[in-house]
Amino acid sequence: MGILFGLLAALGWGTSDFLMSRVSRQIGLRQTLLWFQALATLAIASVLLVTQDVPTAPPILWLWAIVVNSFNVVGTILLYHALSIGTIAIVSPIAASFAVVTTALAMLGGERPDSLALIGVAMVIGGVIVVSRAGANKHNASLRGMSAAIGSALCYGLFFWMLAPVTAGLGIAWPILVGRVLAMLTALAMLAWVRERPGLPPQHTWRLLLVAVVVDTIGFLGYNLGIATAYVSVVTALASIFSAVTILLAWFFLRERLVSLQWAGVAAVIAGVLLVSV
Repeated sequence: MGILFGLLAALGWGTSDFLMSRVSRQIGLRQTLLWFQALATLAIASVLLVTQDVPTAPPILWLWAIVVNSFNVVGTILLYHALSIGTIAIVSPIAASFAVVTTALAMLGGERPDSLALIGVAMVIGGVIVVSRAGANKHNASLRGMSAAIGSALCYGLFFWMLAPVTAGLGIAWPILVGRVLAMLTALAMLAWVRERPGLPPQHTWRLLLVAVVVDTIGFLGYNLGIATAYVSVVTALASIFSAVTILLAWFFLRERLVSLQWAGVAAVIAGVLLVSV
């Protein structure tokens, strides 16, 4: 069952990223962040109401949860920006390479990953370089959003590296809720900064938002159920291929085209993420 839950997480996250790329292009980054996080907050809150999970944790742990989730919020903003302006088949796997950042930080902390993980790190770095070099040709896919995708990977890598004590004290769902609320408040602050009022998305955008929230929530629940029933390494490895789902959706629905060398670079990034996660 753990394998199925891992694949469910990949399907949910990958589909959500693809849909959010469409929403960002329609209503802009700030409005997208606000409405997605507002709906996602309601979704996670509903799960907590059903489970009635109320942790007894000291205030310092809640404060740390806010600090940790600030990296998640920045990573999400950068990801939405990258998806809204860039080629999905390029920015999605690069953003998904946050596992490399987490592994590198763990190594600095004293952990010694096996040779497969180190090979995976090298493949991700090499894949990013190949995509960048291949994109220098004007006939190739655009590299817009690539720097934001790299920034997103760095922020997500820090987030997952720092998350362990938070989940240990607050459980799985509460840190997610903290992150959702923090992201929603950040979106409101961004709108206030540019003096832009929250505007109701058009009807067809609402449909995309609702589906994205549902599949994203299912992805998180699938991942959490997976690690409760199988090895974390196995579930994480399967869930990390969510970028492949996003790429396939972009290829099928948007007809995104990359040259052969760029596809090779993307494949190297995805394979590297899998090796790091195994």
